[in-house]
Amino acid sequence: MNKILLILLFIIPAIVKGQSVPYGNNPATGNYVKVKDGTRIYYETYGTGKPLVLLHGGLYGEISEYENLIPVLSKNFMVIAIATRGHTKSEIGHQPYTYQLMSDDAYSVIRQVTKDSIALIGFSDGAVIALDLTIRHPDLVRKLVFAGGNISPGSYRPGEMDELKRLSGASLERDIPDFVRERKKLMPEPERWGDFVELLKHAWINQTTVSPEQIKSVKCPVLVAAGDRDRYNPIESFVNIYKLLPSAQLAIIPNSDHIIFYRQPALMETMVTGFVMK
Repeated sequence: MNKILLILLFIIPAIVKGQSVPYGNNPATGNYVKVKDGTRIYYETYGTGKPLVLLHGGLYGEISEYENLIPVLSKNFMVIAIATRGHTKSEIGHQPYTYQLMSDDAYSVIRQVTKDSIALIGFSDGAVIALDLTIRHPDLVRKLVFAGGNISPGSYRPGEMDELKRLSGASLERDIPDFVRERKKLMPEPERWGDFVELLKHAWINQTTVSPEQIKSVKCPVLVAAGDRDRYNPIESFVNIYKLLPSAQLAIIPNSDHIIFYRQPALMETMVTGFVMK
């Protein structure tokens, strides 16, 4: 991965930890759901109102990446922020990860908290999970924000999947020891860091391609958002998704790479809140 991107990804969560609300590690609002295979998935809730679910990015992501949005959204919604399997306080489990498995985890958490339909915001891996959840549970999702996700491992820019395949628990501990050390402090099983990385890579490498027919089946309004310099997927891939969706808006974020919620926080806040509030 690009060194500058990595530094930003790791410095920003560290800054967030210094905020007054410890998003992603908040005993006042945190809870667990035990899913079918016995793995415990961590989530936090904020505010009251119609339910809105947040799904963060993969590997480096966590609930705190939404630290700007949660206070705003929680004024009008009950925000349910889920830590994806193996990330921070959620248990790792033992199954090879798939996006369908992580989608099932999210569904279990949602139905533990509410029986209502939801607005759903997913970023990167979280967007892939969110799209799967929407396709498989069409009555569940009333609005979807699909930010920086993809629909196929073949949509990555040349060389990016090879970079992801080369990652390992050991290489990450060598290259970004501060990040790994801080992440382990939150993990229920920090000694299984290497297992977690390999299980997550299984989801990336074996991602099931979402067919055009499946995308066309999504009837709820969708906001497709991506940076104009996204390093993982070309702009054309987001445009193609947008064109297939029956009810969609497209936002290509200027002067932004993959991490759009950090690059353009004010713009993303305005767009996302405007979309989910309508």
